[in-house]
Amino acid sequence: MTETTPQEQLYRQAIAAHGAELARCCHGYERDAALRQELQQELHLALWQSLSTFRGDCSLRTWVYRVAHNVGARHVQQHAAKGKMLELEEIEHLPDDRHDPGHTERRLDLQRVLALVHRLAPLDRELMLLYLEELDAASIADITGLSVRNVATKIHRIKALLASQLNAPRSPR
Repeated sequence: MTETTPQEQLYRQAIAAHGAELARCCHGYERDAALRQELQQELHLALWQSLSTFRGDCSLRTWVYRVAHNVGARHVQQHAAKGKMLELEEIEHLPDDRHDPGHTERRLDLQRVLALVHRLAPLDRELMLLYLEELDAASIADITGLSVRNVATKIHRIKALLASQLNAPRSPR
C-alpha cells in the first residue's frame, strides 16, 4: 500500500470540505454542461498542482477559491467573445426571463439571478459568485486581489442593480 503525499492529503481535504462549493463555482462560470465539466476538470487539475506550493499562509478555503478564481477568470476570458457580457448599467434594461410557471417563485428568482450573473462582466460575475458562496468582503479581496473597500462597493452596487431588475414589473408573455 502506498503512502499518501502531503499534496494528496491536502487535495483530499480540500475536495471533502469544498467540493460542492467548487461545483457551484463552475456552474456560476459556465452554463453549458459540457464546458462546465471541462472547466471542473481544469479546476481540479489546477488545484492539485497548486497544492504542492501551499504553505498555509492563508486558509485552505481561501486557497481553493483563489485557484478557482484564476481558473474561472481564464475560462471566462477565453469564452467571452462567444457570448454577450453585460455592463452593470445594461442589466436594468433586460427583459424578464421568467417563463416556467411550474417552479416556485423562489426558484424562478434564483434562476433569474443566475441568468443575470452569467451575463455580467467577468470581474463582476466573480465577485457575485463569491458573495453568493457567503464569503465576506475581506476573503473576496484576498482571493481577487482587490481592496476590501472596492469589493464591498462593487458588491453593493451589483446587488442594488440585481434587486432593481428582480423587482421590475414583469412584462406579459
